[in-house]
Amino acid sequence: MHRIAPLLASGLLVSAILTMTGSSFVMPGGDRVSIVVITPPHGDRPILGRSSSVHRLSYYPPSSSSTTTSTTSLATSITTSDDDDDPTNERVASVVPDVTGVTLKMAFDSSDAWGVADGMMISTTTLGKSSYRFTSSSSLDMVHRLRNASDAVLVGRVTVMRDDCSLTVRRGVDLGGPDGRRQPVRVVIDPSLTLMDDDGGGGGGGYAVLNDGFSTIVYHRGTTIARSRAAATTPREHVTLVELIRPHDDIDNIEDDDDDDDDDGKYSSRISPSDVLKDLSSRGLRHVMVEGGPATARAFLEERIVDRAILVRAPMKFDMPVPANMDRNTLTMAGLVMIGTTASGGDTIEHWTLNGSPWPTPQLHQWP
Repeated sequence: MHRIAPLLASGLLVSAILTMTGSSFVMPGGDRVSIVVITPPHGDRPILGRSSSVHRLSYYPPSSSSTTTSTTSLATSITTSDDDDDPTNERVASVVPDVTGVTLKMAFDSSDAWGVADGMMISTTTLGKSSYRFTSSSSLDMVHRLRNASDAVLVGRVTVMRDDCSLTVRRGVDLGGPDGRRQPVRVVIDPSLTLMDDDGGGGGGGYAVLNDGFSTIVYHRGTTIARSRAAATTPREHVTLVELIRPHDDIDNIEDDDDDDDDDGKYSSRISPSDVLKDLSSRGLRHVMVEGGPATARAFLEERIVDRAILVRAPMKFDMPVPANMDRNTLTMAGLVMIGTTASGGDTIEHWTLNGSPWPTPQLHQWP
C-alpha cells in the first residue's frame, strides 16, 4: 500500500512516497525499516523513530514538459539510532534538493537597460579590480548557497579579467549542516587562453581561479595562439586546460580573437555551450551554475539549454549602466517562463524555468 509521509525539515514540507507494510517500509533492495514520523509544532525539524541505517528517499516532482532535460529529486537522508538509552530513539532528517542541468544566475539594476555594472566605475578601475556588490547581503548569501549546490560554476574569461572572481563558497552555508561546505569546480570559457598570456592586459595567469588551489577547468579552441599559450603555461595541478574541437574544424584556419567573449552584444567564441556541457557531464558534473557575464549567459540562452534562471533585480540604477543586451524576450525565446518572484533584502528575485517546469522545492524561497 502506498502512503505519503510528510517530512517537515528546516521549514521545507516535502512528501516521500514510501512502499509500506504496517509500520515499516521496504527500501530498494528489500531492506525493511521501521519508521515513525512526528511533526513538531512551529516548523521545527521532524523527528524520526528508530531505523537500522541511513537511506535516501526521493521525491520526483512532475514535469510539465517531456522536453525538459534536467531532473530534480528531493533526497532525504534518514539517520536514526538503535541506542536503548535513548528513550525516543529519535534523530533528525535533512532534506537537500538534488538538482541537475543548468541554472543561470544574473544580477541587474532596475533600469530598462538591465545594467550589470556601472560603466563609469569600470572605466576608472583596472582589470581584476572592478567587482563590487550592488545587491543585498541576503542575495549574496543566496549566490553562495547556489554555488554550494552546484557541481560547477561557469563564467566567461572577461568576467575573470574584470573581477578576478574566485567563484568559491565563502558564506551563506552552515558548516555543520547536512549540505556542508564544498567548493564547486570553476569553469572558464577562454577560447584563446588569454588568461594565460603573461603579456595580456590583466596580470597574465595571476587570477584567483588559476592560483588558489581549487579545481578549475579552462576551455579553449585549440587555435595556434591558444596552444602556444598553453605550452608556455606553468603546469598547475588543479587547473585543467581542455581543447574543444569539432570534427569539421580546420584548426589551421580558425581565427584567433582575444575579443571572443567581450560583453558588447556579440558572442564570437565559436565554443558551443552544448559542447562544454557534454564534456562536463562526462566528468560527472551534473549541475552547472552559469554566473556570467552577459555574453556567456546569452550564448547558453541562445542554445536553449538553460533549465532555470535566477535573476536578481536591485532597487537602484547605475549612472552609466553597462547593458546586458538581453531582456525578458531573450529569456522567453530560450523557452523560459517566469513562475514567480521573491524578496531578498530589498532586491526582487525572479524565478524562471524551462517550459514553466516545477522549481526544485515546493516554495520558491526554499532553494537555493
